[in-house]
Amino acid sequence: MRLLATSALLAVLGCSKPQPPTVNPERVTVTGADAQSVQLDVTLTATNPNSVDLTVHDVTAHVVIGGKVDLGATTVAKEYTLPAGKPTTIDAAMSVPWGDISALAQLGAAPTVPFTVDGTVELGGDLLHVTVPYHLTGSIAQKQLVGATLKAFVPGLVLPR
Repeated sequence: MRLLATSALLAVLGCSKPQPPTVNPERVTVTGADAQSVQLDVTLTATNPNSVDLTVHDVTAHVVIGGKVDLGATTVAKEYTLPAGKPTTIDAAMSVPWGDISALAQLGAAPTVPFTVDGTVELGGDLLHVTVPYHLTGSIAQKQLVGATLKAFVPGLVLPR
């Protein structure tokens, strides 16, 4: 009985506290734009320092274009496995609604328009549940922005490539 109690105590003391995973933003790419939304591909590298796998539940993105136009937030509710002890690439394809597309028309004068993505990655498992923030910057081409704006005001418009 004493041996069993000692073994149990050593097992409890030997367990280390779970460590939070890290998320490193890699890139954000505009993959398309239409009258309803801008499509983004967000690439992140997440590292799980623990000895057990974790699950990525949600990846969110809050997008601001040109420092002025707040598109709001969107969430990708796709699950990814984050294996123990190694980095994993997370590619999240997102569609962010334009909202007030008339405000975008004012941004179309520059060859490219910068945007920011501030988001979170929700990770969890049996031992640990955390939300990790990330920040990315990118730009959208004037051609994509103007095309999306024109298509919103002239339904069915086909623009030359």
